Amino acid sequence: MKPELTKLLDAIARLHVIVIGEAMLDGYLEGFSNRLCPEATVPVVTLTNRLYVPGGAANTAVNVRSLKANVTFLSVIGDDWEGSQLQQALSERGVSTKHILKASNRQTLSKQRVITASQMVVRFDSGTTDAIDADSEQALIDKLELLFPQCDAVIVSDYGYGILTQRVIDAIAQLQRIFPRVLVVDSKNLTAYRHLNVTAVKPNYKQAVQLLAIASLKSNGGISRAEQIKPYGEKLLNLTGAKIAAVTLDTEGAMIFERDSQPYRTYAQPTAESRTSGAGDTYSSALTLALASGATTPLAADFAAAAAAVVVQKEGTSACSTEELREFLSKLEENTQDNRENTSSSPSLPPSLPLSLPLSLSPEKYIPDTNQLATLVTSYRRTGHKIVFTNGCFDILHAGHVSYLNRAKALGDILIIGVNSDDSIRRIKGANRPINPLEDRIQVLGGLGCVDYLVAFNEDTPIDLIRLVQPDVYVKGGDYTKETLPETPVVEQYGGVVELLPFVENRSTTRIIERIARQKNEEAFDF
Repeated sequence: MKPELTKLLDAIARLHVIVIGEAMLDGYLEGFSNRLCPEATVPVVTLTNRLYVPGGAANTAVNVRSLKANVTFLSVIGDDWEGSQLQQALSERGVSTKHILKASNRQTLSKQRVITASQMVVRFDSGTTDAIDADSEQALIDKLELLFPQCDAVIVSDYGYGILTQRVIDAIAQLQRIFPRVLVVDSKNLTAYRHLNVTAVKPNYKQAVQLLAIASLKSNGGISRAEQIKPYGEKLLNLTGAKIAAVTLDTEGAMIFERDSQPYRTYAQPTAESRTSGAGDTYSSALTLALASGATTPLAADFAAAAAAVVVQKEGTSACSTEELREFLSKLEENTQDNRENTSSSPSLPPSLPLSLPLSLSPEKYIPDTNQLATLVTSYRRTGHKIVFTNGCFDILHAGHVSYLNRAKALGDILIIGVNSDDSIRRIKGANRPINPLEDRIQVLGGLGCVDYLVAFNEDTPIDLIRLVQPDVYVKGGDYTKETLPETPVVEQYGGVVELLPFVENRSTTRIIERIARQKNEEAFDF
């Protein structure tokens, strides 16, 4: 884990951020049900608790404040009970309601959820979704003109419910030209902000595919969302006019695109199925604060991913506090250190694996850094995932390999493959091998749906990697026995088991090469 992430927590405390967008009241009506309604076949829920928290753009403002930055929140709500509850909830969380406008002709946006036995039974929404009236619009613009020059960054949280009218958007555009600031836009209509000199946009996967006019992947698709989105970085940046596009991908983390830079990938922390709401608000807030503090885009993306990881462990509409994020980063550092100490009896691992492939040439499954690998493994193990590890050259991928890897994946939840580097293969198989360089072999293996992660190693055996990964199951093919396999004692030392899977008969890279050579010789004598 990068120590710079912890330093960012101190750097962002002095920043001042404006959040503008639709404020919502999120309600959670909790109770129990032990009978059906006599009028209809629906459960009767006896309420035992009511919780009201800021939602929508208001949750974004709460997240900024929870990370100790100063926040000014601009919105328009109704002069009603829901609006009063929302203002009270904001005040309790340290967000001033001074700049929230009340309009008698509007009803405050509200989302009420009825929950019993930890299950949401129904959600009912209310509130005005039409555009704000001309007086509210002008009052909002007046506040923007007063406050914009004093801030470090602006977050636009546009849910499409009438606050961000064209006049308001144009006012932000004009202010941004005069007083350029870090400007992050989270909107269902990102193209409306293309002329604003936007620093970053944050579409989720659904919004990204709609913007790109491509089909959403099905859950059983052969490629990941990250692999699907990766070729469209430049198009996303052109469509939105942003310098940075951070596409959040739920359990797959995020893909970050920046002009004149290679794409950057962050990974989500594995967790049980989350019932949190507003993780995207947390991500936008943390990303904005990091960028406004001067962090590089990859560092800002890592910071945002860490903050979102804190929130997805919670239920309901939540925010990430400085204390929670500091603790989370500290635990990640401890886990990384533990993995380093576990390898102390082996030759020390290099800070990065032998070959760090350019992201443009490698699938998102390739892990070029041992610290990142250790963090991923620790996270998966903490959430009860069974880790399977295997290794090989995979010089010319054939049906035998595919069958073997599919059977290996079936032995657990996460399949990690150690791939011999080119130098390693030359030492083992001779100067004429490999046929395909590591970059190509990584690309081909990454295209298999059964493969979760790929790492390269330069040694003759994967023992150092095994000490780092500590797999629950180590899979080996061919004619080995557990007694003759040098990796067996290491695997068992960490409580793992060794599974031997025979290769498919008459399927091997050596046979393919021999067959090609034989056919070439026959053709040479065929006059």
